[in-house]
Amino acid sequence: MYHPRLKGNHYEIGKRYGDLLYKTGEDLSSVMKLNREQVEFGELCLPIYEKYMKDIMEEVRGLADGLHQKYNDVAYWLFNIYCNKEERGCSVFVVKENDDVYFARNMDMFPEYKKTSESVLYRVENKSTFLAHSTAMISLEDGINEYGLCIALTFLLSKKIKPGINGGFIVRKVLEECKTTKEAIELIKSLPRSSSHNIVIADKSGDMAVVECTSEDVNVRYNEKYLIATNHFISDNMAKYNNKEYNWYYTNDRYNTIDKCLRNNQDINFEECKNIISGKYGFVCQFAKNLRFDTIWSAVYKLNDLYNEICEGNPSRSKYAYDNRLEWGIKQNNKKVKQ
Repeated sequence: MYHPRLKGNHYEIGKRYGDLLYKTGEDLSSVMKLNREQVEFGELCLPIYEKYMKDIMEEVRGLADGLHQKYNDVAYWLFNIYCNKEERGCSVFVVKENDDVYFARNMDMFPEYKKTSESVLYRVENKSTFLAHSTAMISLEDGINEYGLCIALTFLLSKKIKPGINGGFIVRKVLEECKTTKEAIELIKSLPRSSSHNIVIADKSGDMAVVECTSEDVNVRYNEKYLIATNHFISDNMAKYNNKEYNWYYTNDRYNTIDKCLRNNQDINFEECKNIISGKYGFVCQFAKNLRFDTIWSAVYKLNDLYNEICEGNPSRSKYAYDNRLEWGIKQNNKKVKQ
C-alpha cells in the first residue's frame, strides 16, 4: 500500500505523484489500455468531468505529465473505473452511540490490488484536508476530512452506464468540498452519475445517510442510530437495479451479520466496531482462498475526534494500526495560519 502525503494545488499534487510513480518504475500503460467502446465512453465523459470536476481534472493532467502519459489516456482510464464488469465487494456501516459516531469499512477486491492500493493524505490548496484510501489514483473509495465528515462507497454492477461522474470521483469531491452529510447529499444529487453505488455518509453530529445511486436514479436512506451498506440496494424502488445473483459475493450474508450485531449490541465502542467489521461475530470478510477475492484493507473511524485505525489486509488475519497523518496534516495547516 502506498502512503503518499500530497500538498499543493491540484496540478502540483498530480504532477508530484506522477513523478514519484514514474521514478519508482511504475508503468501503467498496460493498465490504461482501453478498447474502442471504453475510449468512446471516455470521450463522452470528458466534457462532463471538465465542467463539474474542473480542479480535480487539473490533478489528472498533472498525474499524466508526471507519468509521461497523454492526458486523455489517463483521464479515459479513470473515467471507466466502476463502469466496466470489474467486481468489487465492500461492507460499510456507521453507528451512533450516545455522542460518539463510528464509521467502519472493508474494501473487498482481487488480492493483487492490495500492493498498489493507496492510503493518502491530501492537503489541497483552499480545500479540506483529508485522509483517504483507493485502488486507483485521484478517485477514492473511502475517507475522512478535517471536519469529521466520513464517506465510503460500495460497488454494484451497473446495469446501465451513462456519460457522467463515477463514484470514486464523487467521493473525492465530497471530501474536498463538504463539511456535513446534508451538503454531501446535495452535491451528489447535483452531479450526473455514470456508475452504480451505495455511498455511505456521516458527519460528527451523527447525521448519517446512504445514497443509493445509479446513472438513472437516486434514493437516500436515513436512520438516527445506524446504517449499513454492502453490495445491493435496500430500498424497494431501487431493488430493480440489484445484481441478478441474489447473494453476490455474500452481500446479504455480510449485511445480515452486521445488522444483527448493531441491532442487538447495546454497548458499541471503537473496539467493538473493529470486532464487527473483522468478522468476529459472523461472516463479513472470511472469503475462501479459492474465490480469489479478499478484503485488501479495512478502516475504522471515530468522527468526533478524527481518530482512525487502518488494517492493511484482511482484518480477520491482520492487525489495525493508528494512522496519525490526518492529525499531523491539520497541525501543519494550523502552524501555517499562525505564521
